[in-house]
Amino acid sequence: MPMLPPMSRLAGLVAVLMLTTLPVQAAVVDLNVGDDSFSGQFTGTAPSVRENTAEYQFGFIVRPDDEPELQQFHGQFLVTGDAGAAEFDLRAGLGARLVYMDIGPFDGFALAFGGEARAKIPTMDRLSVGAYGFIAPSVTSFSEVEGYTQIGADVAYEVIRGGSIYLGARHVGYKFDDAGRFTADNGMHVGLRLAF
Repeated sequence: MPMLPPMSRLAGLVAVLMLTTLPVQAAVVDLNVGDDSFSGQFTGTAPSVRENTAEYQFGFIVRPDDEPELQQFHGQFLVTGDAGAAEFDLRAGLGARLVYMDIGPFDGFALAFGGEARAKIPTMDRLSVGAYGFIAPSVTSFSEVEGYTQIGADVAYEVIRGGSIYLGARHVGYKFDDAGRFTADNGMHVGLRLAF
């Protein structure tokens, strides 16, 4: 029987993890499309950590029309909670993300650290602004990867309770052993976010 290519096996593993995760109290499915990119992620609520909550997430970014093609998969864990803003609803999370990437002749893993935050506009509770960032130094990057950075932001409007559309931007960059710094994804995207 022919073996599936490595990336097909990894994509299948991510799908299985998404479908067989322990039951959660809440879940968010997020899909977005950019000029040449498609991205998705599934976020679930993990068991509480002391007074805070915790979240896990599995996600991917692909750029199928690029040459070479980008395929990135990640799993992350964040401790989340109220960030303590007095005038508006601000929630934030801090934690780590394990990333696998494959782009042409280069592939590898990175363990990145960072977080995210989302604030609801005080007078318009259906409108929110979010941002996130993760960075992996060379000491936590493996194989041909020497570093990883991903940052992004979006403005979302909740059309119905639990269903939002948004406009966002992100930058994904890597540093490789022999090729130096490389921008894997950069630009605007539109998305749909569904909370269950």
